[in-house]
Amino acid sequence: MASDIRDHLPRLHDEATGGDVTVLELGVRSGNSTAAFLAAVEEHGGHVHSVDMVRPRVPWFGHEQWSFYLGDDMLLVNDLPDDVDVLFIDTSHHYRHTLAELAAFVPKVKAGGVVLMHDTELELPEGAPTHDPLFPVRTAIDEYCATRGLTPEYVEGCYGLGVIRIPQEANDG
Repeated sequence: MASDIRDHLPRLHDEATGGDVTVLELGVRSGNSTAAFLAAVEEHGGHVHSVDMVRPRVPWFGHEQWSFYLGDDMLLVNDLPDDVDVLFIDTSHHYRHTLAELAAFVPKVKAGGVVLMHDTELELPEGAPTHDPLFPVRTAIDEYCATRGLTPEYVEGCYGLGVIRIPQEANDG
């Protein structure tokens, strides 16, 4: 299946192979990223928790290693797991929303965990507010990381992937 994230799927899979990994995925759409994460936890243990505003059409509903939450991720923050190993964000791509997601969800990532964010090379997302900067996901990542002493990595292609490693010593969000 064609996908705007296809080149990053092996990376997503590999980031979730640590054994008994908890993945929190914000944004499912057609389920390509979910499939990569679910394959990893099936092989190595763990669980994938996915959130979207629309119920995805995927064949794995009822899978024992997958939980789906229907709704706005920002309204479900307290219903979602803490101590996650992998946080994946691929939602609205709007600047303020992305900053809010980072502030709300990065504190849920364990020390030594990773945050993955798709669409860092997307110049202007559909429906973006007129005051959003160009490349809003990357801009939000850079701003968030600068205020917390974190250094993001950027992987090119397929609209880009941002990677934020949470230091082993602590996660103070």
